[in-house]
Amino acid sequence: MTNSMWQQTEEMAKKHDQGGSLWLKLAGDGDKAVVVFLGEPHPREVAFVDGKYVEVDEKMKAAGTKASLRVALNVALYDSKEVKVLEQGVMFFKDLVRVREKYGLEKWAFEIQRHGAAKDPKTTYSILPEHQLSVEQQKAFQALPQHDLAKLYSGEADGGAKGGQSLDSYDKKSDAKGDGTVAPNVAQGLVTALKALPREATDKFLAKFGVQRIKDLPTSQVEKARAFVEQLQTESAAPAAAETEVDPFA
Repeated sequence: MTNSMWQQTEEMAKKHDQGGSLWLKLAGDGDKAVVVFLGEPHPREVAFVDGKYVEVDEKMKAAGTKASLRVALNVALYDSKEVKVLEQGVMFFKDLVRVREKYGLEKWAFEIQRHGAAKDPKTTYSILPEHQLSVEQQKAFQALPQHDLAKLYSGEADGGAKGGQSLDSYDKKSDAKGDGTVAPNVAQGLVTALKALPREATDKFLAKFGVQRIKDLPTSQVEKARAFVEQLQTESAAPAAAETEVDPFA
């Protein structure tokens, strides 16, 4: 019973961690999520330069910069219908294409599971059909507002969701302090996330939102701030492209 409750609590903690994030994170070995894929993929050719991902242009290619493919997708969590952004590399996308051809992405909810510890270059991901969706479920999932991936990655996510819902329209109820600035608990969460990044990330954050202190952030900017912090975390992360470069079918 004790072990069972530990396991249940761990799973609950993972769900709560996902709940506050724009991105779908599978950070540790065995982490998994059941999702429905939405919309079109957003591909980017990138290289890891000076500690962050940058998009590779023709000039960089001519100079010998090696590009890797990163693909972002809108996915909806099966249980909550919360729409997240999933970013993966070329091998995951190739597997997803096979799954799409065999099952049809709109007809199923799929379990995605990570196989490999954090920063393990041999990490792979499995994609398995979990729940077949009824016609009504298919319509409901595909009607969910999706993040505008192009604007999100360009830092222009002001109108960043399809269907008329912007990225700053989520979960504002508990963010107000009453005087137009961010609530202390929300500010502390942003501070904690930024402190884990290089100092330049904080400088970018302050410059983008025109404040000198995190606690001065306007309430109306909270979700944009969260999305920007997530973007900074992605840029500052160790290269992840290698995680999906090992073809499990080779």
